[in-house]
Amino acid sequence: MNWPTGLKETAIRRKWFEKISRLPGDQDLQKCVRLLREPYGAVRRWGVLFGYDFSDRRRTVSTEQWENVDWKLRDAEIARQLGVTRECVRLVRRARGIGPSAAQTATRQLGRFIASNREKLHGLLVEEVIHHSGTDLPYHVVRRILREHDVKAHEATSPLRNIDWRLPNRDLADIWNTSPRYIANLRARLSVGPAVWTARTSDSTRGPARYNSALAAERQKATASRRRRPRTGLRQTTLA
Repeated sequence: MNWPTGLKETAIRRKWFEKISRLPGDQDLQKCVRLLREPYGAVRRWGVLFGYDFSDRRRTVSTEQWENVDWKLRDAEIARQLGVTRECVRLVRRARGIGPSAAQTATRQLGRFIASNREKLHGLLVEEVIHHSGTDLPYHVVRRILREHDVKAHEATSPLRNIDWRLPNRDLADIWNTSPRYIANLRARLSVGPAVWTARTSDSTRGPARYNSALAAERQKATASRRRRPRTGLRQTTLA
């Protein structure tokens, strides 16, 4: 395998070129993923970049297997079950005249909603976008679609970026009406370090004076933030 003409060499590209170059020829994408023990999307992206010729497994999947496919699933899920590429599933779906899955339809509908309300969605929490759009797509999918449309949901304008990180995740989640997991993920993403007080502190009848003071101040901050939150001009809708 030769380095692509005109492609600038970087450390990460060289690393992946060496990995792809070691693959035996005429392998399908799923087999390459197993051999390299790397994520599906990464192997596909780097393999295509360096010109690896993935074999097409459509013909190795029996007619009976295609007949038993649950076409309500997303193409990616079907592809994983059959050991083929998502493009392969998409082509078979189209050839059989089968419409997109419910999840794919919901994704497209959310994309249209975001495109139509892009300016109004800047600065909102992802949960608020879910509420206003009426979608039932998972949180991480909504966040990804927002990023694809360059909508800055929960960025510098979000009050959650400036909460008192000394408090435990459970307390912050309760005060700001979100989940402890979300607070934990945000804490890690912002690299603000661990809480000063533990969850045991909030379990006690009377915590340390500094903890009680910080807790009261955070509650006041959350109340004030909700009062200041501007109207979005959006009404909750159900995507049909």
